[in-house]
Amino acid sequence: MPIASRITLAALAGAMLAACGSDSGPTAPARTLVAVGRFERGATLRLVARDGPPGSDSTVSNVTITPANAGAVTGTTIKLLQAGAATIGATASDGRALMTTITVVAPPVVFFDAVVAGNRDIYSIGIDGGELKRWTTALGEESHPSVAGGLLVFSSARDGNGELYSLTTAAGGTEKRLTTTTANEIQPTLSTAGTSLTYVSDAGGLTRVYVAAATLTNPARLSAASFGFGGSIEYQPTWSPTGDRIALMSTANGRSNLFISSSTPGSTPAPVTGSGTQATDVEPTWSPDGNWIAFASTRAGGAQLFLFDVRTSAIKQLAQATGTSGQPGWLPDGRLLFTVFGAETTLWYLDPADTSPPVQIPTATTNPAHPTGARP
Repeated sequence: MPIASRITLAALAGAMLAACGSDSGPTAPARTLVAVGRFERGATLRLVARDGPPGSDSTVSNVTITPANAGAVTGTTIKLLQAGAATIGATASDGRALMTTITVVAPPVVFFDAVVAGNRDIYSIGIDGGELKRWTTALGEESHPSVAGGLLVFSSARDGNGELYSLTTAAGGTEKRLTTTTANEIQPTLSTAGTSLTYVSDAGGLTRVYVAAATLTNPARLSAASFGFGGSIEYQPTWSPTGDRIALMSTANGRSNLFISSSTPGSTPAPVTGSGTQATDVEPTWSPDGNWIAFASTRAGGAQLFLFDVRTSAIKQLAQATGTSGQPGWLPDGRLLFTVFGAETTLWYLDPADTSPPVQIPTATTNPAHPTGARP
């Protein structure tokens, strides 16, 4: 499956059981209690008994968790409610008592922009809806967060036009204005190390992608002057994990499709194979392992999510929540964040490496958008 950082966790515990009948008689197989799922707050585990390979799983009953407030039991599943150590017990189908101990961790954090009390600001929250934090408080819309290397960058309209700001994520960090032009600078994205930045500016009259140090020193246009045509535009740049390439959306071929460029200023981006020939492809975002670019496309009708395999050029559609979807972003562990659009927008995540259904992130905000995880 595609994401190398995918986690499938199982807790195994148990002991060899006493022989049945005489000392020389047959011995009951070893049986262990297996908790299938992610050991993180907000996740749901499935409990089974196992005698050998996964195909030998059998049902359990009387599931318990200690301490009791560590999880909520429903039949043979447990929803984990807090981080820390927990002991799970169950009864096998033959009546034997099984037990295992697990360590539950806090879930990954998603950064996003959303409206609270009429103002759009930058927030973060655990994907289970815990620990909501507001990062910006200025009047004026602030959006498109990007986080890496202990630095948060975002676009703000507080100055009357789009300007870029940064904020250290350590406690007590202060805001710093990065751009001071009359143009609109938007859609910032940090490199994995947090030392370089790519963004969009209309300083030349048309929107183009630029690259610079994270401090916005020596900004330069990414693409060569000969790239595209007079009216073509560029949007939505995203760094590869290695920092040597940038994916972007451009109308250089006459419609919205995806390109990959060297991160060196003055480069000529190359079109992504199969992009833009059937539909509109937008919002590329590079996976943490560098093997995939997630994007939104109308190739299946309304806007939906797809993955481009950087290694093979194959494109596949992702299963997702019902509704128009877009704005993909990655968590460091390989789960994909995205926005579902409707009367109210909502944030969701899925694991491209398995068939589990998408999960909604409860954000306690209005119209959340542009979800992203902090780059490791």
